[in-house]
Amino acid sequence: MSGNNQSRSQALSSVVIAMLLMPLALVGSCQAQTPNNQQDAAASVAQMRQDLNLLETLNRLSLSPQQAEKLLSIATKAQEATAAFDALRQKTAARLLPLLDKQFNFMLQDQQVPAELLEQIGQVELALQQIAEQTAGAPLAFAAEARKILTQPQVLIITGGDEARQAAEEMLIWIRELAAEDFNSEARSNAEALADPDIGLDANTVYAIFVKTRAISAEDYARQVQQLAEKLAPLYRSDATSEDVLIAKLLLNERFIPVLRRRMQYLSAGGGQG
Repeated sequence: MSGNNQSRSQALSSVVIAMLLMPLALVGSCQAQTPNNQQDAAASVAQMRQDLNLLETLNRLSLSPQQAEKLLSIATKAQEATAAFDALRQKTAARLLPLLDKQFNFMLQDQQVPAELLEQIGQVELALQQIAEQTAGAPLAFAAEARKILTQPQVLIITGGDEARQAAEEMLIWIRELAAEDFNSEARSNAEALADPDIGLDANTVYAIFVKTRAISAEDYARQVQQLAEKLAPLYRSDATSEDVLIAKLLLNERFIPVLRRRMQYLSAGGGQG
């Protein structure tokens, strides 16, 4: 699915949240929750919702045991690499802070900041920028590694491509079922509303797909519907982020590894098929 024409986004930052299984209150207690307890409850609910979304994705992926093991290994390496970059970023930022403090003091006294100090600040800021670029780029290598063990339908599930293609197919069905007069009055405006020239799908291109969808026979449509829907699918993506960035985002999700492990444990215990 299209989307690789956009710049790669930075890796997802880790979010610190409360432990999911922490008791929220004493059984039978009528004592009102303190603000801290309320925050813990809210964090636990947020984590559970995140876990549910991840589990839904994993269930849809139907990973084989071999795929799950390899994906777990890749995710572990990806998160360890990101943590290493984060530690380096923190260390470099610690070097920058006292330099900025010196600059502040000079400016506070309305004095000119020494050129040597500004040069030092610039060097450390450049180092931080390079670390940020490396942090953003490193997970993409792990996404490429994950691609090798995933099928194309599985990639589409992770990136939302399957939902986009389904939406495109529904549009094509609607186009074919329109009466001639309705098509003549509505097709062009719908093509203009859907169009996105930035990804190579201007109004004329979309309209041409509509026309072809109606012109071909039922037999040809049955054979070509997947191809036609694939052309329109990029218009139904929620964003234009590249597939590799979305795969990397999944691997870097701090809840992905524990949820995948629990799913693997359930399946290994004979709880169902992957």
